[in-house]
This record gives sequence, C-alpha cells and structure tokens, in this order.
Amino acid sequence: MAFKVPASFRAAYDELASELEVGKKYLDSRLQAELDDLNPVAIQVRVKDAGSIYAKLQKGESPELLDLDDLIAARAVFLHPQQVSLAMEACQKTFTVIEERNTEVGKPDDFRYQQPHLIAGFPRDYVERKPALARVKVEIQFTTYIQHALQESTHDVIYKGARFSWREHRLDSRLRGLLEIVDELLANLQDLAQVDEEPPYPLFDSRNRIIEAAQEIWDDGELPVDLRRFAITVEGLLKLSGFDVADWLAVAQEHGDLIHAYSLTPVDKVIGVILRDRPGKFIQSLKKRRILVSSELEELVPQAIKIPQENRVRF
Repeated sequence: MAFKVPASFRAAYDELASELEVGKKYLDSRLQAELDDLNPVAIQVRVKDAGSIYAKLQKGESPELLDLDDLIAARAVFLHPQQVSLAMEACQKTFTVIEERNTEVGKPDDFRYQQPHLIAGFPRDYVERKPALARVKVEIQFTTYIQHALQESTHDVIYKGARFSWREHRLDSRLRGLLEIVDELLANLQDLAQVDEEPPYPLFDSRNRIIEAAQEIWDDGELPVDLRRFAITVEGLLKLSGFDVADWLAVAQEHGDLIHAYSLTPVDKVIGVILRDRPGKFIQSLKKRRILVSSELEELVPQAIKIPQENRVRF
C-alpha cells in the first residue's frame, strides 16, 4: 500500500510534479551527452515520490519543499573508479554545483555506503528557459558497476527494512570493503595478469598464432575489432580443411588478388584460399557446419558455388 500524504501536501506536490518530470528528462539527456565519452554502463534518473518527500520533510531538517536536495536524483554507473572521477569532473563543469559529498578519502576502517555525490542546480542556460526549475536541486551520484549492483541488492533490506539489524549492516560494510578491492583489481586487470610469466596453453597458443598470421597479412584497419572471435572462427575453418596456420599462410601468399580484395572480409578470404587449394576436402568435411557465402566470394572464388545450400547461412 502506498504511503498516504495529506491532501494539502499532495496538491502542492502535484503542482510541482509536472515540472520535475520535465527536469528529469532534461537531466537524463544532458548526462547522456556529457558522459558519453566515458561509456557509462547505466544512467538512472528518477523523481522523488510524494510519500518519500513528505516523510523526509517530517524530519524537520529542511525549511520547505524546494530546500530538499534530491527532488530529482541521478546515478551514473561506470566500469572502473577512474571513470567515476572523470565523470564527476565533467558534471562539475556543466551544472551549478552547490555541494560535493563523499569526495574525500574515508577512514581506513570505514566502509559505509559513501559514493561521491554532487548536489547541484540545473545549468544557467536551461534555467533561463525553465525558470520554474530555478530552485530545484538535483543529486547526481557516481558509482561503479560492482558497487551499484550491491546497492541495488541491499537497498530495500538494509535501508528500507522494517527493523534495524546489526548483522545486516555489518555484512553490507564487509561486502563494500571486499568490492572496493575487486574494483581496483578489475581496473588494473591487464597489468596484474602480467605479473607472472604466461604459461604454455596449446589451445590459446594456436589461436594466437592465427591472430599473428592475420596481422602479418592485413593492416589493423582491415581486421575485425574482435580478434579472438575471428581466431576461433578461422580455427574451425582450418580444421575442416586440414590446414595448419603455417601451411595456410604459405598458400595465402600465392593468392594476392584474394587476400587484398576490398569486397571480402578476412574470414571470407580465409575461406576463399581454402576453397581454391582444397575445395573437395573442405566441402566434404562441412557436414552440419554452415558457411556464410556472399556473391562477392562466389565471383572471386567460383569453387564457392559448389557449397551445398544446406551448408549455407541464409541472409
């Protein structure tokens, strides 16, 4: 059941609510634009409901409704702590900052919920167009994906529960300390992985040879962004044809017209070389495997026409 508020307060809230919704939409779009370069995982914006506002006013800490600092609140979520800092700096330049919270390093034994916040007014140019929002404060919180997940998981239990629980609060603090460590590990994952020497692992070693071979033949701009998926795809194709990487690379040098064709992707070119050199073995080995065959590939490699329809990906 929703928290009931007096009709007199409801009337005051309803008068402001439509303006708050307008401000919410603006804040959402402005944050999306300002933080786009930092690749936020999520940006959440909400308007505080009437029941929550009334209960907060009952604490007696704010003289009036428009003195509340989170009538509109946003949370910007990022993968790593470094992005959190950069996002806060970007918002400090955009919004009229009233107060910064939780920006100082806490006590070494304190792991309470204390993600950095900005309490701010809307940008001056926007307020000139929307004077009804001139006194409305917004709260912008910055956090990492891991801390966000914990907050979402524990909020109703820890902060909105029916009773106070020492054990629940203690567990929440312990988890925050643990996840702070995980945040730092993930942010420096690549460096940490280099601490020990890379052990030999045949599966990864063979796939890395495929990537290295591709980099010998093609420029970075010609290769797909996801080189690991490319290597797995090519690995399967080479197995079907009985090629190892070195043999395929040697044969590929004989087909410069195909290797440097603008109309084909690197995977298409791998298939093309295989079809020119070992069409029979490759096609016989397909069984239930499907191949994406473009008209451009058939034009440059007529052997591709022999790939049965049941072994083709349709598009």
